[in-house]
Amino acid sequence: MKQPSLAIFANFFIDNEERLQRMKDSFNSFKEAEPNQWVINIRGSLKHEAGNFLKEELGEKLNLFYLQSGRGWFYDSNTIASKINSNYVLFWVEDHILINSPNTLNNCIAEMNKFNVDQLLYSFLISDIKKNFAIVEPYKSGEYIKVLKLDSEICLKTRKLFGEFYTVSCPTIMSKNFFTKILLSRKPYLKRWPRNVPFDFEKLSKDNIAKVISVPKAFKTPIKKGDLIMIHHNVFRRFYDMKGREKNSKSYFKENKYFVQRDQIYLYKRKTYEFNAYEKISDYLKNVI
Repeated sequence: MKQPSLAIFANFFIDNEERLQRMKDSFNSFKEAEPNQWVINIRGSLKHEAGNFLKEELGEKLNLFYLQSGRGWFYDSNTIASKINSNYVLFWVEDHILINSPNTLNNCIAEMNKFNVDQLLYSFLISDIKKNFAIVEPYKSGEYIKVLKLDSEICLKTRKLFGEFYTVSCPTIMSKNFFTKILLSRKPYLKRWPRNVPFDFEKLSKDNIAKVISVPKAFKTPIKKGDLIMIHHNVFRRFYDMKGREKNSKSYFKENKYFVQRDQIYLYKRKTYEFNAYEKISDYLKNVI
């Protein structure tokens, strides 16, 4: 099986000795997979110490940057990502360690290429994450990976059973095209995190978009039945009570229907086309509050 090329991408923050050591331990755990490229941006007070370590280890394979432009993690990440020319991209989270063999890692990537897989989650494979995908029948199976197809219907079924979940996470291996698409995406339109951290790279299955099926009669509102609205994430959120029982949010009504208060609505749209990451939001979204 032909081995596709792999780039290691990172834009992380190293500001203390513990983080630096964790980065070194993480690096040593998978360096023998021999990725083709390392495209790394380092921020923080120990950025040069971290950079010097990687330069000694990697030599000419390393594309090293010390960008912190003030325009945010995505802006700087897009700048360095232009150097990536490999088939697949591993989003390196510096405190995660490979506990399997580098050879197994490469075999997983080879099967990703064989089955034309967009992304492979490589960490946080705990029961709460696995249950979100338990209802999905494998689309294809190899010796090292099982491939699932996630579409809107599957996401809806999963939300009904388990609540909102992430379809894209940071600790993943992605095809270069898919990685670029996610990095350029403007979702979530209402940002959840400050611009200097990477966490809005992660995408929820619905990213807090709901369809209005009824409006209140007690007061006037520009929102109408059929509109799409962007709402607070707590509306769909499920939680555990003090006895460990899983509960719906207070907004839950029945069968994937929720009551939403005015202060939980941020934006609405009425035009017929779908939200698109490459269109200007201001062209068709209005402020409600």
